[in-house]
Formats: sequence, structure tokens, C-alpha cells
Amino acid sequence: MAHLHLWAFLQGIGHYPGGWRDPGATPRAVFDLDYYRRIGQLIERGRFDAIVFGDQLQGRGANGHTPARLAIPTLDPITLLSAIAAVTEHVGLVATVSTTYNEPDALADRFATLDRLSNGRAGWNIVTTAHPASAWNFGDDAMPEKSTRYARAAAFVDAASMLWDGALPAAKAPNPPVAIANDWFTLHAALATPRTPQVRPVFVQAGQSPDGRDFAARTAEAIFCPARTIEDGKAFRDDIRARIAKFGRDPDAVKVMPGLSFVLAATEAEAIAKDEALVNLADPAMCIEYLGESLGYYLGDHDPDGPIPRDAILAGTDFPPEDIAKPIDAGVKSGASLVEFAKTFVRVPRGHHVFRGTPEQMADMMGEWIAQGACDGFTLQPAYMPGELELFIDQVVPILQARGLLRTEYEGTTLRDRLGMVA
Repeated sequence: MAHLHLWAFLQGIGHYPGGWRDPGATPRAVFDLDYYRRIGQLIERGRFDAIVFGDQLQGRGANGHTPARLAIPTLDPITLLSAIAAVTEHVGLVATVSTTYNEPDALADRFATLDRLSNGRAGWNIVTTAHPASAWNFGDDAMPEKSTRYARAAAFVDAASMLWDGALPAAKAPNPPVAIANDWFTLHAALATPRTPQVRPVFVQAGQSPDGRDFAARTAEAIFCPARTIEDGKAFRDDIRARIAKFGRDPDAVKVMPGLSFVLAATEAEAIAKDEALVNLADPAMCIEYLGESLGYYLGDHDPDGPIPRDAILAGTDFPPEDIAKPIDAGVKSGASLVEFAKTFVRVPRGHHVFRGTPEQMADMMGEWIAQGACDGFTLQPAYMPGELELFIDQVVPILQARGLLRTEYEGTTLRDRLGMVA
């Protein structure tokens, strides 16, 4: 029986915007080194493949937003993962870094350093940056359009890979310069470190548009995606596997890892009540603020009890209107007021599945998704940290292991070994 793969996507204090207010949450600790050390060791005890940290390049206060209400701090991912590397031995370390606002030679050195210091556990979540306000922090008025960003990303990955592939073993250092010339980059450079245990980090991607899916199919070794239902998961996995084959790659070599948020309790009824309580910890103004940030449109000037201002959002959003029309139209069709829609949105932003039930039921659900071909594993997004993650590791992990769905010991030495991949 094949093992499922487990990743932990850790963003500040958890997946729910109000989760930091739960008595089991530790919001101030997210700025402390000891917190990340404990989290890394906890996830390793759960025999996860990897930890993923996100990043953001935009100022959260852009356009008059009030970032303090959101309570979702994002610290530098490579710095955090380097600290975790020092107190763990097995768990993979995946950092989100943009190809739009970095350069391949500098990035190649950073990931080579992380891979060497962790003995081969580095992964790169390749993003092109989505929030338009990010451009302001790099001296630009606007970001390049999506297809241009993906074209640069492909050339960026090719250039960085040439640097990693061109590095020599330590006994043969120093590395010779590598000549790189494509439509985006002309470099004559070498890595500052010898060849690393994995040669290059594991490539991770999460694009959802046609351009993003093609880029993931061409490049990624693991893919993070939304899937609200098992049918959504199967449809995405079938589509991405067909695209992978089109690029001449082996679909079985790429792991599809949909996001999974969860709320656990001794009974399903208790889990549902706990979930409702967690959602209600986010007051109406916070819910609306969170919705506005996710939609790229400031909602503070609209009546919370009034209808969803669909036309105003689509006309004024920072994002491509077609990317956000679907969730808005679903809310309008339901007849929900703005605040009712916002309260629903905080639970299931961006289309991820939210599980509410007992540990046994969660293990059942995960096994069913694997058996039905909906995914290769899950990227867990706890409702709040660290309490919900602790519940999963203490109560769900033993069930998965007893059923033969999850490893009891780590195999190999590198992140690529954990995923059953070759460089």
C-alpha cells in the first residue's frame, strides 16, 4: 500500500483569521525562535514530508487597509527554515520565493546554502507573485501581466538549474562559471557552494490558471492546489497529469497535494460547534477586512448588512476580475449580505477543503481521497496554531500509521527521497 504524503503549510497563526484568539493559540509566539523550533520538531514527530512557509512582498497596509486586524504575520521563509533545520534531521524545508522579484544567481546561492545546511532537505515553492501592490516595493507602478510573469519564471528556473547542475563536488571546488543566455537572463556565474546533497531543491508550484497549470506541469515535482470536494481533487489531478504527460514527463513522479484545513473533536457535533466558535472569533469587521484583502478591494466603505457589491468589486479589484468573479457570484446567488458572505469566506478561502469531525473520520476521509485518485497526499493548514496541529499529530497520525497509510520511520536522507523522486 502506498503511503500518503503530508505537508504542513504554516502561515502565522493558522488558516482561520480569528484563530489567533482561541485560548489554545499562541499569537505572540510567532515572532519567537523557540516557537519555530518546537513546530519543526512536532511536525517531524508526525513523520510529515515537509514544512512549507509562504511569503508576501506587498505592504499589507496598501490602499488604506488595516493589516493589524488580520493578525497573519509572514516572516522571511528561508530564515525560518534555516532555524528549523538546526533542530530537525528529517523533515523537508520548503520556502516560497518569487521569480518576478528575484534574480536566479542570488536565489540559487540561497537555496544551495539551505540544502547544504539541512543535508538535502530544501524545497522551492516557485511563485510569480500575485498581489499587484507588490510592484510598489520594487520601484514599479504595476506588475507584468500573468503570461509574462510565467515566461520569466520558466527562464528563471532554467537559469537557476544550470547553476545547480554545474556545481562541482566539494573535492573539485571551486565551481567554474556557467554561461547562461535566454530571453530573460544573460549570466556568467557560479555557485558560491559546492554541489549540494540534492543538487537542486525540490520544485513546488501552486498555479491554478491555464498558464500556471502548464508551468507546474513543465516544472514541478509537487503541486499545491485547492480542492473543496473529492470530485474537485480528481478533476484537478486528472488535468495536471495529462498536462505533465504532454510535456514528456512521468505523471507518477509529481505529487498533487491539495490544501486541507481541519477542526478536530471527540464527536462530529463537537467539531462542528468548535468550528463555528472559531469562525465567530473573527468579528464582522475582521471578516470583511479579510475578504477585502483576498479580493483585492477595500470593502470598509460598504454597508456590512447590505448586498455584496459585486459590480464595484469587479470594477475596482487589484486582481484580474475573472479570477475572483466565481466566488463572488456564488455569494450573490445565495442572497447573502456582505457580512454573511465574509463570515463564510473566512472558513473556505481560495477553495480549500475544510474537514470537521473526529480523528477517525479524518483518517477515513484522507484514505478515501487517496483511494479514489483525488490526490497523492495533503498540505495541512491547521485552523489555528499550534493546538490543532498537535491534535492531528497526537490523534490522527497514529490511526494513519496503523492503517499503513503513513510512514512510521523516515526513509532515505533527502526531501526528494521522502517523495520517492530522483534528481
